[in-house]
Amino acid sequence: MQSPYYTYKQYLIDTYGHRVYRVPIDLGWGCPNRDDDGSGGCTFCPGDGARGVQITGKDDIEAQVTAGVDFARERYGVEYFMAYIQAFTGTHADFTEQEQEYRRVLDAYPFESLTIGTRPDCLPESTLNLLTEFQQEVDVIVELGVQTIHDVTLDRIRRSHHWTESRAAIDALTDRGIRVIAHVILGLPGETPEHFAQTATTLAHLPLDGVKIHNLHVIRSTALAEEYEARPFPLMDEDDYAEEVIGFIQRLPPRMAILRINTDTPEEDLVAPRWHLKKGSFIHMIEQRMQTTNRRQGDLFNRLITFKC
Repeated sequence: MQSPYYTYKQYLIDTYGHRVYRVPIDLGWGCPNRDDDGSGGCTFCPGDGARGVQITGKDDIEAQVTAGVDFARERYGVEYFMAYIQAFTGTHADFTEQEQEYRRVLDAYPFESLTIGTRPDCLPESTLNLLTEFQQEVDVIVELGVQTIHDVTLDRIRRSHHWTESRAAIDALTDRGIRVIAHVILGLPGETPEHFAQTATTLAHLPLDGVKIHNLHVIRSTALAEEYEARPFPLMDEDDYAEEVIGFIQRLPPRMAILRINTDTPEEDLVAPRWHLKKGSFIHMIEQRMQTTNRRQGDLFNRLITFKC
């Protein structure tokens, strides 16, 4: 059965001609939004900066690449890979170090692509020039932490940047021919379904290749967990979130890839919300609900919503 939205799997097949698996890599650069001791940062972000479980305990780049490739071959039977600089901020280093470490990654394996996760405010001209140079030899993709287009929310979650920086980063990258994936979070404190719709509608009309959608998770040992435990704020259950993420998808153009529709946090690290459905079951439920209610990606693409950030 054909998916009612443009899946990342299909996007990769359409782009590269075959399945491609992402190998997570941590360059150990931390985040410009944290203090030197690792404290601070965005209220929702855990201390490990979303480091991939496949590379736990491995700091050497070559060891991380080997572990990631071996894991994917054994578990998924794939033979083509992209390097995914995932943890924290993948451009948070000086020009020379960035150039050296990206080169080490690409020398460690013949990757199809170099994908870099970063922040909108961590893309100086020197980094943009460097990524443009690497684009000449490998497909470069930037995953950009946008989260929301609403500045009031960005201030509340301590992002240390506003929507204008996100928009400028998207334009600067796409103008250079570098593909961009936007990360967003649905359910951030203070936001309503109208906020989600406004974010979707705005992103839908930008030159993005895809979006990665997360439902808000409150994770232990974060500032958000402290806020939630002191004064709980509303969190969506499976049914509420299902409707919001479907509406978000409906507002996106049909050929904008959907990399993710829900968050996956280890049970021991999760404060809330506690859902009954596991990640795979939830995805299946979304697809079934969209099929039975005749809703598809792009249904609401041309619906414009006016707002003030």
